[in-house]
Amino acid sequence: MRLNPAKCSFGMQAGKFLGFLLTHRGIEANPEKCQVIIDMRSPTSVKEVQQLTGRIA
Repeated sequence: MRLNPAKCSFGMQAGKFLGFLLTHRGIEANPEKCQVIIDMRSPTSVKEVQQLTGRIA
């Protein structure tokens, strides 16, 4: 097997891979992608909760 030095990174503290953040603690969610969900307003009715669970599932 040959490695391409231009594509390799060694000794990094953290890095992004396939949309996830890889750190010494393990695989974490990418905060950039989670920001949309964090900024959403909370559902106020039963119908809004049902719509939200339908979108997530």
